Amino acid sequence: MKEIISGVLDMYFKKMREPSLEELEIKDTSLLEEKWCCFVTFYLNGEIRGSAGNIKEIHDSLAKELISNTMQALTGDKRFTPLTVVEAEKIQFRIDKISDRNMINLVDIKDLDPVKNGIIAIHRDYDKLAVVLPNMSPKLLTGDDFIPVLQNKLEQKEISDKKHIFYSIETLVESNY
Repeated sequence: MKEIISGVLDMYFKKMREPSLEELEIKDTSLLEEKWCCFVTFYLNGEIRGSAGNIKEIHDSLAKELISNTMQALTGDKRFTPLTVVEAEKIQFRIDKISDRNMINLVDIKDLDPVKNGIIAIHRDYDKLAVVLPNMSPKLLTGDDFIPVLQNKLEQKEISDKKHIFYSIETLVESNY
């Protein structure tokens, strides 16, 4: 998976476009056959510098998901300006493949371990979605710490089972650091 991220970064900064699967010359054929939902997160000097992913498989292979999410994290995360070539030379990245997802209630969030578990919160009218990946922030020490993060991401003062759907998630992580 790391070779795909590195290949996308290299191609993007050389040709300023998204590479095709053929251009990346993917050696691990399982990446072309498996379907996973995943997230790609970039870090610069220890701080998040871009992130993108999905909670459902969109493309027909993990390789295509990785390419798409890498490009989105590079150029489409509205919290940040697109990465520059200089930043890309120092960038670190993390790939999270969602390996387990279970519907829970709001009260169950307090029992989650933020190192092992992440959370997905979806507004019931599907107009807003928030994802907090496992082990994403040293500020998340208990399950209760998820609540203000979700409120902020969903831009809502209160979250509830009546207005939201919650999932606990676990991920398989690969990184270049």
